[in-house]
Amino acid sequence: MTTRRTRTTAAALGMLCAGALALTACGGPGDADEAFKGQKADDIAAKAVAATDKAPSVHLKGTSHLKGGNVVKVDIRVDDKGHCTGTMSGDGAEAELLRDGGDILIKGDEKFWTNSAKASGGSGDQGAQLADKLAGKWVKAPADSADASLCDKKAFLASMDQDKSERRGLERGDTGEVAGKDALALKKKGGKNLTMHVATEGEPYLLRTETKGSQPNDMTFSEYGKKVEVHQPADDEIVDPAHMTA
Repeated sequence: MTTRRTRTTAAALGMLCAGALALTACGGPGDADEAFKGQKADDIAAKAVAATDKAPSVHLKGTSHLKGGNVVKVDIRVDDKGHCTGTMSGDGAEAELLRDGGDILIKGDEKFWTNSAKASGGSGDQGAQLADKLAGKWVKAPADSADASLCDKKAFLASMDQDKSERRGLERGDTGEVAGKDALALKKKGGKNLTMHVATEGEPYLLRTETKGSQPNDMTFSEYGKKVEVHQPADDEIVDPAHMTA
């Protein structure tokens, strides 16, 4: 038996990719001319994406409102060595994610696995059976699976910046603070009405993204360079779907 990504996972991936190119300022207006003096907004955005891509680790936390009223939330710490830990929720389901350089482990609740069965075309009874077997247990998924994309820093950031036109046509805004760090807002009106917020001291990291409209998204980027602590479960706590009987 194999498992496929749930609607929660798919929505989380979509939210991450859509929300990651917009940032919003927190705090009062400042002297925008002193930050990245003489540089164009689009050039600053390109530098921010490059710096974020090169960062050894980052903490991602965001919320997305999807069509139909579903709200997806992710809270993930990930590095460029294949380590990851965090949570995701949506469509009434919740799951923990963990990766220690190899396969990703997912521990979902009953709703998570019920949704997974439905997303794979299964019946309600099949969803109940899957939830009964897997709910509350660490379930192994291959490192190249769709679920693992949430715990692959390089793959995530690459997909995040796949459409570079999203960060073109920006305008410089005010300087302010995001989580206590000085940042410059880069804004783009129309379309998704997005704003980028870039650190003005040290590396020009992304600090927060936001899109506004009928389906708003937001994402914060923090704890750059901080070690991702992963506590691997014991082998007898892990279920491999490839070895499960129907």
